[in-house]
Amino acid sequence: MHSTEAYRITYITLDEVQLHFETEIAVPDEDGGLALLRAATPPAERRALRELICEQAPAVLSA
Repeated sequence: MHSTEAYRITYITLDEVQLHFETEIAVPDEDGGLALLRAATPPAERRALRELICEQAPAVLSA
């Protein structure tokens, strides 16, 4: 049976200046594991993640 499931994984790092986004797509391979493929992070996803991080930052910094 061939699976058509895929998972998008986005990593976010912060340097002194800005957020950096790296996205991979995990797809099942023939051995039953997952193969990771690099992909572009969609602009809408970057925007939504940036907004979420900016909303959470004051709470994290004041804790």
